Amino acid sequence: MSQSTQNFSSQQPKGMKDLNDPRFARKDIFPDLHLLDGPLQQYRYKATFDWRQMRLITDPLPVWEVKYKVWDFMQKNPLFGRSHETLPLDEQRKIATKRAFSIFNEKIFSIEQYLETPELGQKFSTAITAFDPSISVKIGIGFGMFPNVIMSLGNERVQDLVMENQRMENIGCFALTEISHGSDSQRMKTTATYDPSTKSFVLNTPNFEAAKCWVGNLGKTATHAIVYAQLYTPDGKCHGLNAFVVPLRDKKTHMAFPGVTIGDLGEKISLNGVDNGFVLFSNYKIPKEYLLSKTGDVDDEGNFITQYKDPKKRMGLSFAALSGGRVGICELATTYGITAIIIAIRYSASRKQFGPDNSNIEYPVLEYQTQQYRLIPHLASIYAVRFFSNWIGREYGKMTLKGFTGEKVSVESGMEMHAISSAGKPVSGWIVRDCIQDCREACGGHGYLKCARLGDLRNDNDPNLTYEGENNVLIQQASNFLIAIRAKGWNSFENASPLGTVAFLKDGEAILRSKWNWSKIECVMKPENQLTIMNFIVAYLLEKTFNRTKSLQSQGQSSFDVRNNSQVFHANCLAIAYGHRQIYSTFLNEIQNLPNSSSEREILTKLLSMFGANLILTTYMNVLYEGSFITNVHANELLQTGILQLLPVIKDEAVALVDAIAPPDFIVNSPLGMSDGEVYKHLENFMYQTPDTFTRPSWWKDVVYKENYLPTSKL
Repeated sequence: MSQSTQNFSSQQPKGMKDLNDPRFARKDIFPDLHLLDGPLQQYRYKATFDWRQMRLITDPLPVWEVKYKVWDFMQKNPLFGRSHETLPLDEQRKIATKRAFSIFNEKIFSIEQYLETPELGQKFSTAITAFDPSISVKIGIGFGMFPNVIMSLGNERVQDLVMENQRMENIGCFALTEISHGSDSQRMKTTATYDPSTKSFVLNTPNFEAAKCWVGNLGKTATHAIVYAQLYTPDGKCHGLNAFVVPLRDKKTHMAFPGVTIGDLGEKISLNGVDNGFVLFSNYKIPKEYLLSKTGDVDDEGNFITQYKDPKKRMGLSFAALSGGRVGICELATTYGITAIIIAIRYSASRKQFGPDNSNIEYPVLEYQTQQYRLIPHLASIYAVRFFSNWIGREYGKMTLKGFTGEKVSVESGMEMHAISSAGKPVSGWIVRDCIQDCREACGGHGYLKCARLGDLRNDNDPNLTYEGENNVLIQQASNFLIAIRAKGWNSFENASPLGTVAFLKDGEAILRSKWNWSKIECVMKPENQLTIMNFIVAYLLEKTFNRTKSLQSQGQSSFDVRNNSQVFHANCLAIAYGHRQIYSTFLNEIQNLPNSSSEREILTKLLSMFGANLILTTYMNVLYEGSFITNVHANELLQTGILQLLPVIKDEAVALVDAIAPPDFIVNSPLGMSDGEVYKHLENFMYQTPDTFTRPSWWKDVVYKENYLPTSKL
């Protein structure tokens, strides 16, 4: 453990090849961190790669420019001043709304730009999330999801609502979930019945269980909603869930219209700047034109018209526009994980405890093996989900562009995107959940302070595990996809995989015959070999689950019971492994696109090896032994030794690795995670500036006059 107190400011960091490289001229995006004195300096000079180049690998320059444009606007606008206290609920709603309106009105990123580059639009949202996710959610729903769904599912008769929305003349929300039904959307009970005499739809909520709920922006803000309701024609026939644009509040008085009852769900665990609400309808009429009719329409007489004969396919297309929610959550979770690992790594490199016996030397806690193993695997996993969320965002962006331009998106692409987002969203959320919790604990007591932000990050990530599909329900979509293809034979996987997430399974039979053939640590830690292991895990769990379903079917169980009784230890594990494998594969592909000799490729390869080895060791060893992939080799020992060898190597690179993905200090906003590493100075500032730090409480007499608490019998 080398603990030099040398001043490095006159030297050039080992990994930074050219401090005057014109690519890095923007000092807001590429600040001279190596010139900062303080406890982090020694680690920055140990790094073998250029953190600025790594920054461009994790996101291209146009993305960073969009992010910094948002952050610069926030930092210069007093409306975005930080508060050291938890505000009352109504005040949180008020300030989040004002901030959302100010950002949207600034037109930093317009809907026209989004239509051209959806990926950049997602990164614009990410930049806002890094400051306060409540603002991002309000903008994303009110001025993003609302007009996008109208454009995707509607026609020209409702396009004026999109233009009004972009002029901030209406504010949108999205109402699908009901009190008693969320994932089981087909059983939702809100109705929209066509009345030919008035050429309108009549919306009704039969009981409180059918109230639309958890609707972001609805509680206090929205004027309009996208409402999914069971469409009934005058002949009494139900044509399934259809989407409608529904005016909710008068745009001048902000009062709910007669027939519309709106309530607020109140305080939540987190994201309290978002006013989630519920709504009930009582014989509430909306114009016929407000049916979003791309997948089905009703003529003036009340006849239902659709080009899709299969109701399931029509409903699937109606919900296709919602896949972006799961893709966006992968990015949201990544943002929380990035902030948490920045705070924990910088704190661990700054915080000194203990040292050699009979010595005055103290070591940063990052030098201790236990701290390294608590954090470095998470650092690797955050880089992994960073590259995965970038990949899935790009692929979904391509599909979105095709939809807007009228170009046909293949059914196979849509189904595969649905499957991988249904696995990727839960797995990303769980990876980040575990990362934040370990980061909180690794920061000890100081990590429990609210100002450290780790508790808020944990709570902010929590809804990612529930909305857009509760994780354990949602992943069934991925396993259903895999099992359905397997039923057609291994060869079917190639044509079913235009995105490449399951194409490898075309060789399923050969993969299942493969064995652990490595006896050296360097072989076990090689990414290509780790991918071979991940391929086997997915193939084995797929075959195990497929055989389970066949066995249950042969017993005469219904399709519902077959699906229900093949989840635990089977389909559930399969879907998670599918998500893990794609995250790993995406990371590997990113590395393989880098120059062979680059130092950035070298350290990213070490991170990937750490991610893969730890994932296999802690999650999948039982599967490898059960499937006879491992027989006589001491695989556990090889993986453990490989991890232990990498820990001290990556430790020296860790500060530079978080520098590469870190937003400015204004956004990190944690005394434990500032770029100068001066933890105690920042803690002092936070504590001294906290309201009422040094004041006597208003209830001080209750402390002093204890006779007030004597038993009444002694008074």
